[in-house]
Amino acid sequence: MRWSAFTFCFLLNLVFTTSTTKAQGYSQVVLTDIPFEPTITVKKEIKERLERNPVFQASDRISQSFMYWVNYSRLFPKEFRDSALIPYLEQQPRLKGKYANSLLETLDKAKALPFIDPEEKLSKAARDHGKDIKRNGGSVSHRSSDGSSFGDRMRKVGYRGCSAENISLGKDNWGLSSLLLLYLDINLPDLGHRKNLLNSNYSKMGVSSVQLDGDQTLIVQELGCEERPAR
Repeated sequence: MRWSAFTFCFLLNLVFTTSTTKAQGYSQVVLTDIPFEPTITVKKEIKERLERNPVFQASDRISQSFMYWVNYSRLFPKEFRDSALIPYLEQQPRLKGKYANSLLETLDKAKALPFIDPEEKLSKAARDHGKDIKRNGGSVSHRSSDGSSFGDRMRKVGYRGCSAENISLGKDNWGLSSLLLLYLDINLPDLGHRKNLLNSNYSKMGVSSVQLDGDQTLIVQELGCEERPAR
């Protein structure tokens, strides 16, 4: 039996008038190396709204898929649990346990959250960071190779508002496995990825995917609130 490893890290960057607070965490899980491709009916309303967005149109296939699933999970949390999470846990029983149980409970109680639209500044930040990680051998981090922080990167692209970052690295051909593992937050008691994904304040996102050696897919997701007006 073949196994594959997924590595994840999250960073939350809450921007206030006078201060910035940050939290980050890392996790790695080893899974049976088989593709996860459930049959799930596409939500026309999500697909059509995304396809009207020029940032989505310019994105690569895996990033487009990831953006779709993020919105599916937020708008239809119980369906996401039943049609994606439960089948995934059956395929990857090593993931069962307290983190899976808490996610099942969370999604069962969750209400629909606002749609998250693709946004150009966040997309640029995701693309740039993905390229930087690839240039530096695929080492997953929220700090760029030149020493700049996540906050520095947000300022560089000119994004004004609270923001967060999720990063996933592993074998995934359409983004859904990566999203499910971000939600599960195995061995991350703070549940930072899950909290980022289910934060009702986020209404914008940027996503990039990069192919690394060993058939590994790196996904960088930036999340953002509505931007504050420039002073």
